[in-house]
Amino acid sequence: MDKKAHKVELSDEVKEKIDAKKLNKEKLKNNLKDDLKEVGKAGSHLAKDAASSLVKALPKPIPLSIPNFSKSKAASAKSVDDIKELMPLDKPAIFFMSGLHLGTFSSDDTGLPQLSEAVKNAEHHSWKDEDKIFSEILKRPETQPVILVGHSLGGDAVVNLANRLNSLEGGFRKVDLLVTLDSVGFDNDIIPQNVKKNLNFIIDKDIFYNDGPNIARDVKMTQVVNHLRPEGHTDIDESKDVHFEILSNIREVLQKNVETSKFQKLTELFEQFQNIKKIPDALNSES
Repeated sequence: MDKKAHKVELSDEVKEKIDAKKLNKEKLKNNLKDDLKEVGKAGSHLAKDAASSLVKALPKPIPLSIPNFSKSKAASAKSVDDIKELMPLDKPAIFFMSGLHLGTFSSDDTGLPQLSEAVKNAEHHSWKDEDKIFSEILKRPETQPVILVGHSLGGDAVVNLANRLNSLEGGFRKVDLLVTLDSVGFDNDIIPQNVKKNLNFIIDKDIFYNDGPNIARDVKMTQVVNHLRPEGHTDIDESKDVHFEILSNIREVLQKNVETSKFQKLTELFEQFQNIKKIPDALNSES
């Protein structure tokens, strides 16, 4: 009797299953690495927010490291691409910002990306793109509206942007509409006076670092509307009711801006016409 071990040939189907398991294991490993990086960045961001809140509560000021948003880039721009980046953009500043995404536990966010696609000239970004969006807003003329929508850490980011725009560096730029969806952060519930309207959607269970409804720093300048929602933190940005409310407010802002622009143009034309009518009288008086 032959006691030698016989080599077992695996079927193609079994081989495919084994290969698929290896791929899934590798994918899971990569997702875990990415998630650890994301959590680290989010932790640093929240720690910075917490430190900022603590400093504001202290009786004596503590020197903070303030980012330098100098315009040295304009001076050092050499290539055509650099120059194009600095050119003004005559269109509304509409930005949607998503929060922390962990690939291991959830699929890609779909709520805000889909919502941004429904709005002309809108852009979708991560909460980490705050500096980039700040620069993009400054390229828009002041006649164009600014609309910021953020979920989770993205909600914290859009409030940060509103505060940064309410400064000399930001030109005290107005924000026509600020939408926050269950923001995560320590210092995002007081809305600055450069914001005309804030729609704040919060879930009815207090989790993460959202400590309650938003309030206006100046109620004469800012309208704050708080909405208590039954959805969970990861689902609120996909709610049809929330989408409807956000889109309705965005359309209202854009329509009002169009009407204001038309009125200004008509006013300018009327003034030009009045000046033309005065020319014959001026010539007659000189003669």
